[in-house]
Amino acid sequence: MRILIVGASGQVGSRLVEQARAEGHQPVGAYRSHPVEVPGIESVALDKSKPAEVERVVRDARPDVVIDTGALHNVDYCETHPDEALAVNRDGTGLLSRAAAARGARFLFVSTDFVFDGSGHPPYSESDPPHPQSVYARSKLEGEQAALAGNPNAAVARPSVIYSWVPMAATIASSSGKPLNFASWFLRQLADGKPARIVTDQVASPTLADDLAGALLALAGSTRVGVFHTAGATPLSRFDFCRKLVERFGLPPELLTPTDSASLAQAAARPRNSSLVSHRLERDVGYSMLDLDSALDRLSRSVRSDPGLPPSLRH
Repeated sequence: MRILIVGASGQVGSRLVEQARAEGHQPVGAYRSHPVEVPGIESVALDKSKPAEVERVVRDARPDVVIDTGALHNVDYCETHPDEALAVNRDGTGLLSRAAAARGARFLFVSTDFVFDGSGHPPYSESDPPHPQSVYARSKLEGEQAALAGNPNAAVARPSVIYSWVPMAATIASSSGKPLNFASWFLRQLADGKPARIVTDQVASPTLADDLAGALLALAGSTRVGVFHTAGATPLSRFDFCRKLVERFGLPPELLTPTDSASLAQAAARPRNSSLVSHRLERDVGYSMLDLDSALDRLSRSVRSDPGLPPSLRH
């Protein structure tokens, strides 16, 4: 397959480029700010909120599938920049979906578990009604709707707390000021001997970026449409997730301290429990998301293969 990957220099997009090439596909990487630095991969600049750019890039790429991982991910930034969030996460997604449909291409959109508000009985399935609490969550839910309305061969993937190891030589902040993903930030914080206060009252289904990339490629190769949860198979709190990281990497446990959401005074509301079940993905597509221990095995291999790794993470 020829796959246009939007947001290809980001956390998920970069994994998609690598895995698509490894599986024998032809990835084309579209980026907003930072070019795709993978030898032999076509790379093109794209602002997904600009109709003319979207039409040109999709036309020239000639994709069989368009996978949209490009978004404003910083939840608090979106809360204070609602127009920008909607222009990218909703309107840009609709533009890409329609452009893909015009070329006869399948379209996949990466959404978020934050479309749920934490009420009811999580972990949530695809049949549970979403109820976004923040501008970010609303922009992504409306992006889902735009994706499905714009292309009859579209599917939506909902992951949860995406994490990976970002190599020391490739640390790039997003345009909205979002730092490293949660796990990379936490590991570096403790490796540098700095304490971390982590909330105990936010439960999710942490999703390894490599695993999500695998799920997206499985979806790309299927004909299934609609919403699919693509989240890690082990729900737990952010604090318990970090405790697992401390144990796995032998970091000082005393540097990890519990706190609650109220003490962080964040601009945007977060759901207290947005954990997901991904049974439809397994049943209809044949892809099973990793449990936490298996995902951390893969993360550990990534961390320890980094030549710039801090000594405190080498053992």
